[in-house]
Amino acid sequence: MTISKKSKYGLRALVYMACNPQIKFSVKEISEKQDMSKRYLEQIFLILKKSGLISSSKGAQGGYILARSPNEISVGDILNILEDTQKTSSYSNYNLETLESVLEKEVWEKIENKIKELTGNISLENLKDKYSDDRTDIYYI
Repeated sequence: MTISKKSKYGLRALVYMACNPQIKFSVKEISEKQDMSKRYLEQIFLILKKSGLISSSKGAQGGYILARSPNEISVGDILNILEDTQKTSSYSNYNLETLESVLEKEVWEKIENKIKELTGNISLENLKDKYSDDRTDIYYI
């Protein structure tokens, strides 16, 4: 399974925001700090805003903020929105006499379910904590 650049950028941006969930972030700041295309990130944020994962306010003190707590947003939520994977097929109507149908039912459906289970159990809070634990800022004087 390949994860699109859109999902990778969206996930990176949201984990970055989760590190300080009370702060409003500009797309410019996130794109510069995370070395992402500002224009592409703007498009991603429109999708995330429409889905209700982030909210925004305009003005001098405006910006984007997580709409929910980081522990309430899973990687699965983000991938479902950005990969548009909520459209699932109904495998029960397949004719199990064709090889394609057997593979859909016995392989691809099971892989899809495991991915949803795995990503549904990883929250932004988990990733933020791991990111914070792995960062070691060393200052030499």
